[in-house]
Amino acid sequence: MNDTNFDGRARKFADNIYGTSKGQVREAVLWHQLQQRFLPRLSEQSPILDAGGGQGQMARRMADAGFPVLLNDLSGEMLTMARGRAEESGLADLFDYLQGPIQALPEQIEQPFMGVVCHAVLEWSNEPQAVLAALAQCLAPGGVLSLAFFNHLGAEFHNLVAGNFDNLGEAMTSRKTRRVRMVPHSPLKNEDVILWLEALGLRVEHQCGVRVIHDYLRDKSLQRTDLERLIELELAYCERPHYRDLGRYTHLLVSKPE
Repeated sequence: MNDTNFDGRARKFADNIYGTSKGQVREAVLWHQLQQRFLPRLSEQSPILDAGGGQGQMARRMADAGFPVLLNDLSGEMLTMARGRAEESGLADLFDYLQGPIQALPEQIEQPFMGVVCHAVLEWSNEPQAVLAALAQCLAPGGVLSLAFFNHLGAEFHNLVAGNFDNLGEAMTSRKTRRVRMVPHSPLKNEDVILWLEALGLRVEHQCGVRVIHDYLRDKSLQRTDLERLIELELAYCERPHYRDLGRYTHLLVSKPE
């Protein structure tokens, strides 16, 4: 399977991703989508599966909104950090934890969930289609899946404007062009993921881009000094065609027919 395990890098991941403006923008846009499109579809206190949920940033937000969460991750170190932060937030009673690969979840959970979240996981997996198949099995008929993944088109455009001309197209997944260890190495094409979901009998209801502006700013200081305004603009533009297609991440709201 050989999916990326962040044991030994959990603290660095927290600092490099969640401790930066890019992590704050991503979290803000994804939480907005959950609030507007995902949580309203669930009954009160309906349990949610957060598959590959890492340190539990989004899981804590959902728990704080009153939803019990089963937090899964391949990394035990990540889950230890998540448990500690849930306790610090007074949310420990709303959490259960399950370490292991997403592909094993269908055999481990007692019953499928009406709400499943899987953010920023597919791009770290060697078998993204197998991950999607497992998520489909974990999703109950009539349920909804919040799926976010590193977008191939956004990654390519970012390399273009950065002048990384030897790191385009399929070369982006080549070991020869992998430059930043904490940047996902397997961006996914929106059209491919949508086709895979449809082949599993799932329905894509909505699409938006995540970080459609932030990463392309010429003046990088604005990422810090104007962060609040930047988030407002990200939310205003993330669902517009063309802009959404160039987001560094893509968010899909997916449902399973009853």
